[in-house]
Amino acid sequence: MIVKKRHIRIDAENWIHDPEQAHVDVVVTFPDATRWISNFYTIPCIESMRKDYLTSGACLDGAYWCASTPVIIVDIINRERIEQVVDDKKEGFPYVFEYFGPVEVRDLESSDYPPGFFDNGSRMDPWYISWHAVRLKQMLDQADVDVRERLKEQLFGESS
Repeated sequence: MIVKKRHIRIDAENWIHDPEQAHVDVVVTFPDATRWISNFYTIPCIESMRKDYLTSGACLDGAYWCASTPVIIVDIINRERIEQVVDDKKEGFPYVFEYFGPVEVRDLESSDYPPGFFDNGSRMDPWYISWHAVRLKQMLDQADVDVRERLKEQLFGESS
């Protein structure tokens, strides 16, 4: 799935004061117009948040911490390190980044995609779609018949 051609958007990239104690959201876009997201944190940043939770009482007084999307813990947060992680072929990109949806018109207006970046007619990697379809089937096997029927109707416009 990973090709060299990719666009990386690092939220708040210009606001990082201490790259060894920071966190950022990273969105990677590929020429097939798919977007992927992950949160990058440093351990000192997580420790700092835990100390804040101890004072505020959040997360059982700092007993735990969680993020809403996949998390990648790095030693330093800067563009070079993030690009190294994105391009690391030893780890599975789909396991450390979450599908974030297709590029939409508003994304084209607010991002700095280079001219000719997107490939017309290219499609998402079939392996990734199959992987998620299997996971969805496993969940549906545990769902009520009503839920399965409603989803079948919504997804395929058919009912039993």
